[in-house]
Amino acid sequence: MSTSGPNLAGSAGEDMSAAKWQWLPAMYVAGLLLMNIMSIPLGYSEMPDECPEGSYNCDYRTIALDVGEEELHDAMEEWAHDRSFTTTFSPGHIVDRTLVFQFPDDVHYSNDCGTVDLFSKSRLGSYDYEVNSDRLDEIQEYLLEYDFETTCQ
Repeated sequence: MSTSGPNLAGSAGEDMSAAKWQWLPAMYVAGLLLMNIMSIPLGYSEMPDECPEGSYNCDYRTIALDVGEEELHDAMEEWAHDRSFTTTFSPGHIVDRTLVFQFPDDVHYSNDCGTVDLFSKSRLGSYDYEVNSDRLDEIQEYLLEYDFETTCQ
């Protein structure tokens, strides 16, 4: 006796290949959670003076910019919120995550009255394919084009 129609889950002779794909989204979310929890102790809590020697997943630069502290924080917060829904902001520190795999990268900035120091480093991996350098290029362009109203004086 043959029956027509789809093979339902749990029926005899079921092809399990379709059922295996059901777990893919759950495994993706579990992997993201695990990776982000494990990367927490690898984050930088304060602004370093330079990138570690021999590092290929870090960028540090200083730009000439005379802006008040509060207005710099406001501009960086705008940049962080415009970037994506996965970026978190606190004054002086931004955690920026890559779009698909959500790899966390630390971005620090400090205002030295006339110059702004920028630092970006990946928490995971030893090579970043120039992601941190590109990010600082973007931040530098954003800050230099931003219409600041205050100075640090």
